[in-house]
Amino acid sequence: MRNKTEKLIICMISLTLISSFLIGSLSMREISTNVDDFSNSVSTSSTQDIFWPGNASEWMEVAPETQGLNSSKIAEMFEFIKDNRQDVHSIIVVRNGYLLVYEYLHHFEIYRDIFGTKTYFGGDNLHGQYSTTKSVISILIGIALQESLLDNINQTLYEFFAHRWSPSFVDSELKKNITIEQLLTMNGGFGGFNIPDAPDKIDADVISFILEEVPLTYTPGTEGAFEYSNEGVDLLSGIIANVSGTSTEEFAKQYLFEPLGISEDEYYWLNDSLGMDYGGSGIECTPKVQAKIGMLALNNGTWNGEQIVDKDFMKDATTNQTREQKWAEYGYLWWMIPPNFTYDGYLAAGAMGQCIYVIPKYNVVVGLTGYDVENYEQIIQDYILQFVEVPETGPNNPRIPGFNLNMILLSIFFVSVIILTKMKKYSNKNKN
Repeated sequence: MRNKTEKLIICMISLTLISSFLIGSLSMREISTNVDDFSNSVSTSSTQDIFWPGNASEWMEVAPETQGLNSSKIAEMFEFIKDNRQDVHSIIVVRNGYLLVYEYLHHFEIYRDIFGTKTYFGGDNLHGQYSTTKSVISILIGIALQESLLDNINQTLYEFFAHRWSPSFVDSELKKNITIEQLLTMNGGFGGFNIPDAPDKIDADVISFILEEVPLTYTPGTEGAFEYSNEGVDLLSGIIANVSGTSTEEFAKQYLFEPLGISEDEYYWLNDSLGMDYGGSGIECTPKVQAKIGMLALNNGTWNGEQIVDKDFMKDATTNQTREQKWAEYGYLWWMIPPNFTYDGYLAAGAMGQCIYVIPKYNVVVGLTGYDVENYEQIIQDYILQFVEVPETGPNNPRIPGFNLNMILLSIFFVSVIILTKMKKYSNKNKN
């Protein structure tokens, strides 16, 4: 009997060692939370560290705890939204590519346009994004650079519209030398105008209207100048259509949406009567599209090992490029999260509360839609990120999402003790 007991002990020790080895090996594919040296950029996670959803139905939804978040705080977040009458329509939270929160709130079916008109939105999941569209245009400019359709961002407006240029354009000579970079940083001279029939002209032919009639409010490229407007970004959409030989939407479909597994029923793009897709506003999409756009930005334009957007451009787009302006710091059509918050990052922001927050330190993307919501930063800070911890990784702290190595080994130990105890009792019983 003694020999059997010794053999059992050896077996249990071997089982423990084998389990440790297997778990340690699996943990090599753990979810990384390390980041590059530049503050608002991609994490150093490899493609194996991140879940890459192929399409909307393939997205893996897991419990918040598996990615370091706290379900109780998430529940409190929804109570906060309800108690404070926050008109949030939807919220999606993704960490390391895993879907942690995906909720449509009761306000979602009620859509209010920019003038406050309350109407039934209809559709399945699409929601107007307003100026979040600008950040998508930024990404498309980066793609055009990568595909060598653009030489650089110092190219001027005249290069792309020389075939339709006329000295009769308002501020014609000043507009000629506006660069792509100036349009990306709201430094192109556009800032506001008072043209009574502007909506009708924008609907008829947005590019002609801007080139021919919209005045500049300051000299393009003036150091420190920053005037937020749609006109310059509409022109960027025109440039994309010009160099690609197709519509901006078709270009996005081929080089952005399809590679990210975004299907045609997940988005809609508004355009003028000539088919020109608006750049300053115009995209309607699902929260999952918001999250994928955020994931692409978080990973410096890389998607599952494929470089979708020029990496250097994406890095520049999501870091501050402006010297002085009225609001927060601004990159290339991306806002920087204000420095007074406890987390760094950047966001795509649209009117009324359409936002995509990218928080590199935690590999977190948060997409929100709503109407006239002002407390997003507080919601993220107090309820989403408060309990996130960045685990140390490495040989001394192997980790598998959702598993605790120490608990597994402890369980094996207790099972061993129980078996040995029973074997001892059995042995003593036989002796008696």
